[in-house]
Amino acid sequence: MSTATPVRRPSAAGGRRPRRRRTWLLVLAAAAAVFVAVVAIDVVRSLTAREPGFPSLAAHPDKSLSGTVAYVDEATRCVRVVAAAGSPVKNVYCLPAFVPSKSPNEGKEMGPQLVWREDGSLEVTMFRAFMGKDTPTTYGAMWQRVVDVRTGAVRNVPTAEVPTTPVLTTRAMTSPTGAQLATTSDRGHVKIVLTDSSGPRTLLDVHGPSDYTYGLIAAFWAPNWQWVAADDGRILIITPGATPRVRVLTTATKHAGFGGDNGKLSRFAVTAANLLPAS
Repeated sequence: MSTATPVRRPSAAGGRRPRRRRTWLLVLAAAAAVFVAVVAIDVVRSLTAREPGFPSLAAHPDKSLSGTVAYVDEATRCVRVVAAAGSPVKNVYCLPAFVPSKSPNEGKEMGPQLVWREDGSLEVTMFRAFMGKDTPTTYGAMWQRVVDVRTGAVRNVPTAEVPTTPVLTTRAMTSPTGAQLATTSDRGHVKIVLTDSSGPRTLLDVHGPSDYTYGLIAAFWAPNWQWVAADDGRILIITPGATPRVRVLTTATKHAGFGGDNGKLSRFAVTAANLLPAS
């Protein structure tokens, strides 16, 4: 009598394991695809990021705005002065070649800082900055030039007379009448609020195109108290009123290759005086 050989069938448990593995693999593949897509979108957004758009004073000057602004042109490394109205504009001094320090004892070049003097001349100062992991930044003197923006004359300041610390008091947040500015800059969201006797009102409230490529470095009163200067990588002029107006004075304010100290140094300087002839 012959005995039939039993046929082995896969157990239910054995059939479920491969299916579970395939399911997890599909889930992981889908998650990886989503991650890659999100990263790709973020990279594209960063590469094509643009700041919020505002009208240009260079294209449409406003002669009702008074004052003069000094800044460093990123492309040419030259100090320029421009009327707050939007024009005229001219170069007044080009920086010497940037030579990175090879010795930590010499410090890092930090600047230039621009400060207007009462006589209408402009201080252009480069500092030595000594930065440690657990210690605050300290400064030393490097060089200073005093520029007569009307004539273009430049005077070298003797090393012994060069200031050893930056001037950090040129950006008033409160006007003589008590009108106070408050700023917010967080992950691409920039906001400036003015509070005076009539209460708070928003001067600027915008979102940049990316969380990490747009922010506010500073906002402060112009010395004539007629408008607010804001630094979002450009120089913005904001005129308060029932309907505040935000306009771009210039886009060339970033310090390329020669320091900025996270916005602690004044990247541009404002004076109430009209130092350039009307165009």
